[in-house]
Amino acid sequence: MIQGSTGKKAGRQVASDDFEKEKEQLLKHFEAGRYMKTLRGDRSLAEVCKSLEVSTNYLSSVERGQPPSDRFISLAAEFYGIDEDSLFILWGKVPILAKEEIRENESLQRTLSEIRRNSKLTDEQKQNLYDSIYKTYRKFINDLEKKGGRRK
Repeated sequence: MIQGSTGKKAGRQVASDDFEKEKEQLLKHFEAGRYMKTLRGDRSLAEVCKSLEVSTNYLSSVERGQPPSDRFISLAAEFYGIDEDSLFILWGKVPILAKEEIRENESLQRTLSEIRRNSKLTDEQKQNLYDSIYKTYRKFINDLEKKGGRRK
């Protein structure tokens, strides 16, 4: 099949979009690695590696922007005393508890899948919907706390 000029232009646009996404991801990883190096501060590479039970090569590569394993992110968050979810998000990864919740909750899976597939919603509308869901959750929790409600 021979592509017309429109097909070639569309193909170049897709390649350009993919390149831009990859560039953004690499930049995000580089910044996350720099942040990890900042967290280490004056501690030696060897000292931190011993505590995190990883090789110096591994930590060094992470600090240069190589994406780490989920296990490493969890250990590093605990070691540095920072929020685990924030560190996962910084690396562009889904936090472990979020993965588990999605895996275990069919209703949540359906909801997220339907939102993702809905071509009538723009990306901005989807984000507004997600923000609204989060605000509803926070209000629910605040109302429970006001009533003295506790998890049973």
